[in-house]
Parts: sequence; C-alpha cells; structure tokens
Amino acid sequence: MTRFVATGALLLATAVYVQLHPPSNLAVGRGWLAACPATFGLWNGTDLSFENAVIDELKADDLLVRRYRRGDDVAWLCVVYHRHRRYGAHDPRLCYESQGYLLEDRGVGRVGGGPAALEANRFVASRGRDRRLVYYWWSTGGYATADGAEFRRRMALEGALDNRSWGTQVRVETPVGGEGETTAAARLDDFATRVAGGLSIAFAAAVAVERR
Repeated sequence: MTRFVATGALLLATAVYVQLHPPSNLAVGRGWLAACPATFGLWNGTDLSFENAVIDELKADDLLVRRYRRGDDVAWLCVVYHRHRRYGAHDPRLCYESQGYLLEDRGVGRVGGGPAALEANRFVASRGRDRRLVYYWWSTGGYATADGAEFRRRMALEGALDNRSWGTQVRVETPVGGEGETTAAARLDDFATRVAGGLSIAFAAAVAVERR
C-alpha cells in the first residue's frame, strides 16, 4: 500500500511539473522562420512538432512544421533553415523511406506561373491507406531550385561574396484521398504557390532587418 501511494505521488508530481514546465517545441520557427506567415490566402496554419531525434539528424539552425487548413482541405509545410552550413540539401525522400513509405517519383514540375514560378521535385508517398503528394525545393538569397547540387553551389557563392550564407529546404504535402491525384495536385499547386511567394517576402524582410 505504501509503495502504491508513493508511486501515485510521484506520478502526480511529474504531471504537475510537466504542466508548469511544458517541453519546448523545437519546430515552431524561432529565428527567421518565425516570420513565416501563419496564413496563406485562405490557408490557416497550426504549429506541429518533430521528434528530437529527427531534429538532431537534420542539424538545422531553425525548423518550422505546420498544418494548414482551407475548409476541408489539408496541407502540411516543413521548412528547414541552415546558416553557414552545408547540410541543407539532404533528400527528404530518405525520411519517408525510413518510415516505411513506398515512393512513386513524379519528376520535376512547375509551381505557380509567370516570373515568380519555380520548379519543385514531386513524388507520391504511400504507406497502407496513407497516401500523400509531396513537393520540395531549396532556396537561398532569393533563388529557388529543385536541384540540390545547384543549391549548394549558390549557398557557397553567397558565403564567398557576402561572408555569410543561409538556405532553406521547403517541403509541402497533401493527402491523396478518394478524389484522386489530379485533384490533390491542384490543391497542392495552390498551396505551394502561396507558400513560395509568402516565404520569399518574409525572408527578404528578415535579410533587410539583419543588415541594418
């Protein structure tokens, strides 16, 4: 009986401590990524989190993970930020494969239109009934690309010219449900276009503030 009471007291004390000292969410964007818009048009975002082990593996200087909703539509955003480092061009396909997803490559496609359009890598990740369409690209210094090697070259050039460098990997995804991949692609095209434009403005403002 004494042991039962002691165990109960310990659990209660732990619960109170956690309530008063909640664990820090390491994926909410604390530096530049704090400027990432919480809304993109009709898309409204909610912060999510990553496991510490995953964050350590990414070796990121900042990280943002959010779920956005537009009515019944859902999309996820993950932005990995690196500064003065060369880790930023990791391949997110490896993250999905390590979690048991089967991948179907969809090549490189255009996101958006006009001069602001960019190219993004695309694939479908499937695990049981969970099927997702994923786009990802890298950006640095106002330049966006689907080519990881070109991203590293640009980041190195920025560092050489400005004695500083930074870069992000941007990943967006949406579920592929009964409506089919074509409808999911239209939804993700809209979300990705808004994300690309919103992040470009946010990062340009952050750079201007830092250089004052």
